[in-house]
Amino acid sequence: MSRFGDRTGFLRASFRWLLRLMLLCLAGMGIAHAQGTDRNASFETAAKQALLLDFETRTILFERNADQSIHPAGLVKIMTAALAFRELKEGRLRLEQDMIASTDAWRRGGAVAGGPNMLITPNKVVKVGELLTGLVVGSANDAAIVLAENISGTEARFTEAMNAHARDLGLGNTRFANATGLGPGDNQRTTLRDMVNLSAYLIKNHPENYGLFAQRDMPFGRNRQQSRNPLLTMEVGADGLLTGTTPTGTHQLVGSAMQEGRRLIVAVAGLETVQERALEARKLLEWGFRRFELRSLFPAGTRVGEATVYGGASGFVPLKVAEDLRLPVLRASQNQASLRIAYRGPVLAPIAEGQAIAKLEILVENRVIRTVPLVAAEAVPKGSVLARAQDAALELSRQGFLKAFRWLGEKVGFGSRAPVEPAAPTRPQASAG
Repeated sequence: MSRFGDRTGFLRASFRWLLRLMLLCLAGMGIAHAQGTDRNASFETAAKQALLLDFETRTILFERNADQSIHPAGLVKIMTAALAFRELKEGRLRLEQDMIASTDAWRRGGAVAGGPNMLITPNKVVKVGELLTGLVVGSANDAAIVLAENISGTEARFTEAMNAHARDLGLGNTRFANATGLGPGDNQRTTLRDMVNLSAYLIKNHPENYGLFAQRDMPFGRNRQQSRNPLLTMEVGADGLLTGTTPTGTHQLVGSAMQEGRRLIVAVAGLETVQERALEARKLLEWGFRRFELRSLFPAGTRVGEATVYGGASGFVPLKVAEDLRLPVLRASQNQASLRIAYRGPVLAPIAEGQAIAKLEILVENRVIRTVPLVAAEAVPKGSVLARAQDAALELSRQGFLKAFRWLGEKVGFGSRAPVEPAAPTRPQASAG
């Protein structure tokens, strides 16, 4: 086909695609509501907030009110541990290093305060490794304060570092007030999604120290104190993270477990008792391992579609996945995953091989469950003057059609806001089962 014919075919495809889009938009309100109501129909939980994440693929297997603001309570110590682990990794801290406990750490976090603690007394010298064990096994408040004061000088400065790290990690709904999670929730809030994302970051970036979370007990005076994470004794493959109890008396947990080399991260909140918290977290983990399996969709480098190009030597650029793509799907399910390519187009030439161009949306039952980047499979240099003129004419035609689409949208009641310009159509795409 000639270059001009290729672009004429693209224009016809654009018209057909935009007509289909208008019909979908007319039915969109009802469709969206139907998808939302049965999103989690396959699992029931007493937790007011819950989330289950497949760690490798970052796919959400289940969620309920995961973006609802909650008091972080003891879950704050996940960030306290993350900052201490960063100090160790970057060489500013050593496990055998000594730290001195302040009177304030004893008064607000020690046995005299009545909360979780490791029996630290004023001016006691404690090694970093012991403090970290107290922090992640016993959720000890005195250990959190001693670590914060010795790393940053004061707990307040350590809290500033916690919030800065939260911003760096994109935890936009999280605000810390201290290193322990103690106190009212006015100045400290989070969501289960933020806590799960923080936990995934910690597991991925600090594997050399994450193993501390799997320890089932720790020294406590003349006795042993059991880990506050109930999942560790439940034979579900659990190996870490923390629990919390809010000032209003509700209970929450973020935990992680591995079975057959596959890791899930679970989070539950808003539960009335610690027994209910443990049960609901365990049920969600067992459901995730039992009902889902990882399937390979595409190996790295697989071409999955094309994007239209403006002003290039070619009217299209092939798109490929940059990494092996695997997806958790329901076991023995015949439901196919459908794929949708989204991008702002046409893409302006020149285009370099490997340049990020689009995103591949993976849908199951019309719900986007994962999004992965797509890159150019080959370079597309600038085209001739004639080719760029043809592209300009086609783009003007497409823009005219978009204006007509917006006008129609206002007339039939899409709302006062103009719709976002849709991505340009692609050539036939792959699908996976």
